[in-house]
Amino acid sequence: MNAITEAPKPDRTKFIGGSDVAAILGVSPWRNIVDLWLDKIKPPMGEGGNMAAKRRGTRLEPYILDMIREEHHLDIVAHNERYIDSEFPFLACEIDFEYRDAETGQIENGEIKTVHPFKAKEWGDELTDQLPIAYIAQAQHNLGIKRRQRCKVFALIGDDLKPYTVERDDELIQVMREKSVDFWNNYVLPQVRPPMDFEHKDVLETLKRLYPGTDGAIIQATAMHEHWRAVFQTAKEMQAKYEALIDGARAHLLSEMGNASAIAFDDGKAFARKVIKKKAYTVAYPSTQYIDFRLTNLKDPT
Repeated sequence: MNAITEAPKPDRTKFIGGSDVAAILGVSPWRNIVDLWLDKIKPPMGEGGNMAAKRRGTRLEPYILDMIREEHHLDIVAHNERYIDSEFPFLACEIDFEYRDAETGQIENGEIKTVHPFKAKEWGDELTDQLPIAYIAQAQHNLGIKRRQRCKVFALIGDDLKPYTVERDDELIQVMREKSVDFWNNYVLPQVRPPMDFEHKDVLETLKRLYPGTDGAIIQATAMHEHWRAVFQTAKEMQAKYEALIDGARAHLLSEMGNASAIAFDDGKAFARKVIKKKAYTVAYPSTQYIDFRLTNLKDPT
């Protein structure tokens, strides 16, 4: 396996990388498999919604590498190297850093993640593999390409640098490789769209990208279309009824609270009530006042 050093910005339409695998497996919070397919056959003109966060992470990498050296005493021997797979040249990876294990003397993988504090709850105990599944998929993909045993993942959460460890899982790597090869050969190369994941949270955005305009055609409804029309209408009716139930429950709770700030429950949760006042900015945006009401933790009801 040879390092790819001549292309600082590789054409991602030519390979499947570590950040792509989660979409193939259906566990990516950012892209579904059709989004990924579109990226490979017709990459977006813009940078994408999370590029600002990626650039910020890239700028922080030298600082985080210094923290890893000083606080965790790792012997870092390389960083940001790109590799291709020896068996399937369309499988590739970029490894944030590589280090020499002090006990075995072997070179192992390392990944760096910058985590927004709001996402900290997705990360478990330090020194475990309790990290978001999309990152586990990336780590295992990279371990498979480099035939290595371990990946240390360092997450910068606020000012805290937390270490995690992902051990090689041969069975998982094999499944991932098979699915990646299937995706490449059966969908990317022949440019055949994979099945749509209608349960993905961003499926409507995917459809906008897939069908950006109209051609004036009118298609005749089939039995399947009649079915989904009925589902749509029933769901809209149920939505209206449940929204009315929610409003009624909120009214009951607010009435019981009166001027109190919160209702505390035995499980540590509380409905918190707070008056929000906003100053006027212009005549078009006068001052406003409203009640913020939400379920939160009792220890921090605001």
